[in-house]
Amino acid sequence: MLKLWLSIKVFIKGMIMGAVNVFPVSSGTASLILGVFERFVNAIKALNHKNFKYLFKGKFHEFARRTDFKFLVTIIFGLLLGMVLASVFLKRTLKSYEVFTWSFFIGLIIASVVYVMKRIEKLNVKNLVLALVGLAISFMLSIKSNPYSNDNFFYLFLCGIVGATGMVVPGVSGSHLMLLMGNYELIVTEAIPALTKASTFMHGARILFPFVLGAIVSIISFSHLLSWLMRDYRDGTLSVLAGFMLGSLPVVYPWKEPTADMMDYVFHLPNWNSELLIAVVMVALGAASVYALELMARHTERKQAERLQKSKT
Repeated sequence: MLKLWLSIKVFIKGMIMGAVNVFPVSSGTASLILGVFERFVNAIKALNHKNFKYLFKGKFHEFARRTDFKFLVTIIFGLLLGMVLASVFLKRTLKSYEVFTWSFFIGLIIASVVYVMKRIEKLNVKNLVLALVGLAISFMLSIKSNPYSNDNFFYLFLCGIVGATGMVVPGVSGSHLMLLMGNYELIVTEAIPALTKASTFMHGARILFPFVLGAIVSIISFSHLLSWLMRDYRDGTLSVLAGFMLGSLPVVYPWKEPTADMMDYVFHLPNWNSELLIAVVMVALGAASVYALELMARHTERKQAERLQKSKT
């Protein structure tokens, strides 16, 4: 009974991670708060050729033990269900409250940039230059109109690679990066909700299949690459990522329209009315959500450090 309850808790934590993952905020931060980040990353890292040898030899129990397979499967199923439920909700809010939803995203992004910048230990000239380079590249891409989503197999595969990075890097949002790539709505508010209906299931599956493949490749391979980057070039990596995040704000700016040739955007200031007031409140709520996550993450990290210190003494 205890094992069943522990599995249910892991499943629920996976659902929360999945729900967070469809918003432009880091699911890696959420997993850190929930206390499963290290176990999740270590389980992914364990999916290597050395451990797969046990699977090919028919030693299933040994493979499952070395890879923490039961935990990984449980949390991934929870993550998938959380993504589906959150995507259905988000599709409805974007349809009915587009300006307010994008405004909420602005708050999420700005606060996430602040969170990432605070994790940089040495904010020197080199790191500022890296942040500005990331900002400039991201900004130039963001001010270009991308009215047509791209359902090319290889581009969706690339989106999967990019989208999954947020699961293994606290503070970085894969959904935020997909916004920059122009396929956020195709994947989050079209393909994932399509899985909930028999008539549209195959359409959603066709889009998500290469995306999921890319995500699997990303999680398995990037968990090692990003661990190396975060270990040896942590400040530089975070600086570039912060710049990219800040530079993508034009993508979620609500008051814009594509030009006649559909290649650029025309940005304009909002009207001073009740809609603007509500939009400002939504920005504040988005920022407050990330700040709350940050406080919980710091509390979790402090608790883990205290437990580690006690185990040593």
